[in-house]
Amino acid sequence: MNGITKYSVLLIVFAWAAIGLFIYLANAQSLTPNNSFDPIDVRDGAGLYKKQLANGNAAYLQLIDLRKTQIDQLIGETEEIGEGQGLYYRGANQYRNPFFKRKLFSEVADSYVKTYTERVFSIINCAFFEQYQPATQLSFPVKINGQVIAGGNSPYGPIEQPKDPRYKNIRLKALVWDDRRAYVTDYDPQTGKPLSETEVKNAIVTYKYSDHPAKILANDRTNRYHVMATLDRDGNGGDELLAIITVNKATLEESANLLRELGAPGDIIAIDGGTSVYLFNSKVGNIMLPQSGNGGTRELPHYLGFRTRLIQKED
Repeated sequence: MNGITKYSVLLIVFAWAAIGLFIYLANAQSLTPNNSFDPIDVRDGAGLYKKQLANGNAAYLQLIDLRKTQIDQLIGETEEIGEGQGLYYRGANQYRNPFFKRKLFSEVADSYVKTYTERVFSIINCAFFEQYQPATQLSFPVKINGQVIAGGNSPYGPIEQPKDPRYKNIRLKALVWDDRRAYVTDYDPQTGKPLSETEVKNAIVTYKYSDHPAKILANDRTNRYHVMATLDRDGNGGDELLAIITVNKATLEESANLLRELGAPGDIIAIDGGTSVYLFNSKVGNIMLPQSGNGGTRELPHYLGFRTRLIQKED
């Protein structure tokens, strides 16, 4: 009996180990893109991959599992915060859109790595901004940890007299996320929705990639861009993955197509690009740096940092 009992226990242990391995491989598979992307840095909950494009250009893909990876909004200091519950209020005298200090990319990266050490995965630049003085206003609303910190200040936003008439009624998009999933939805400049909703803790407002001024006004010239989409890879409903494509020289349409090839079913958005593009990975180091000169700057007001979550969330 003792032999049989020991044998049975071993079978049970083996079965549980096999189940654990299956779950691990299934999770790993969820962070594996198609074969055209080569892995650079892959860990439980985050992956960085590279695809060689034509003429020596490259695209970098990040897959971020929000149940396992924390997204931190890294922002420059300000003396005040925004008002209006996320309303778009450029030119509305009853509200003040605050100025945020622009911070050098290396200062942001050094501080982030010093704070979170080996848990850091990557850093990118994020929100659009308008002015190039030491402090700047953000172009569109941002919400951090339950607090709206800015409204909108872009002349290419939903205002009465934008710089181009095609932007008077622009439908901006909001990327919303928590510690389980992310989604992209329409942003309402009159109500501030979804930033005005109390359950929304972190969100940025930005362009659908096809409404970006570089595409509408500049005929989609090649440039450096970040584009984003959300993906459901576990089949349980809800998009638990944030997919980010960063290109060093491509059009917005080409960049968006790379996300479509990964199966992105919904809206694809663009964040601040061009000379501002920044991509840092803790294994590789700086991959793309913000550029100075010709209106560009290496000091930016808003970044996103990605780090391994200590307590992972399971649905």
